[in-house]
Amino acid sequence: MSNQQPSQLISLQQDGLYLLDLNKTTSLKLNLPFTLPPPTEPVCILHCRGIMCLTLEGNNDLAIWNPGSKEFKRIPMLKQGQTTNPLGFGYDQVSDDYKIVTIIDRKTFIYTFKEKSWRESVPRDTSLDCKFKNRTGTVEDHCMYWIADRSHIKNPRKKNTILCFDFVNEEYKELDLPINSKQNFSSWLGVLRGELYIIEHYPCINNDICVWRQMSSDKKIKKWHSNPWINMTKHLKEFKSFEVMFACIGRNDEVFIVVTDTRNGDEKVMVYNTTREMFIEVPFGSSLKGFRCMNDYICQ
Repeated sequence: MSNQQPSQLISLQQDGLYLLDLNKTTSLKLNLPFTLPPPTEPVCILHCRGIMCLTLEGNNDLAIWNPGSKEFKRIPMLKQGQTTNPLGFGYDQVSDDYKIVTIIDRKTFIYTFKEKSWRESVPRDTSLDCKFKNRTGTVEDHCMYWIADRSHIKNPRKKNTILCFDFVNEEYKELDLPINSKQNFSSWLGVLRGELYIIEHYPCINNDICVWRQMSSDKKIKKWHSNPWINMTKHLKEFKSFEVMFACIGRNDEVFIVVTDTRNGDEKVMVYNTTREMFIEVPFGSSLKGFRCMNDYICQ
């Protein structure tokens, strides 16, 4: 799975769930065997090897659904009504089993498809005393990654970090972020050609967007390099006031963003052309009306 390249996005909109193809610039509305939560409720979407995992109404159940085979089942959440705790969904190739992981009150719980039940996995850990910029995170190979924020803690023993959970060993490790700052900025983790990347939007620095790529040795990230660094104020002059809702990298290294005009609420998908150094609107067949969230989607 780690060698595959993202070519589609999962787009949750007001009227349903869509697959957006970044290369063909087409959208396909999916026929769902379940009802999506109301627009007022946050939704968490994960996927692994083509299988989707979504939170349902009230965050009381998870929907496990394979759009290709149409297989569907519900899994009860360990603690109902949780809307901010991180969730992970991945595959353990050693036990040949899918696993769901969640963190509640600094305790880690695992649901395995074979056992069909939740169990506590890692003992209570003070290093998990953090907030998460995105509860969804991203999966690569057999590991789940989230950006862990400790800026709310006075004199934290550890800095902001990338928290990694290994589905095989059921253990955590931490990776350094490219920039450790207490400034508010949006971050999106993704995987391209088996390597982790981070896209960050800095409203405090000309609304710039930077793509950080890992410089690694034996899968241990020692440092990051930035490529490209995009001056948003210069390249998005048509938007006097905007918010970047989502960002990812396409298979040909294009930087895709979903941007909302905060004056009128219009949403657009834009792609950054590195050769021409400019953003171009992606003309999808349907609008992004009622846009709620977005995620990469890699088919198996």
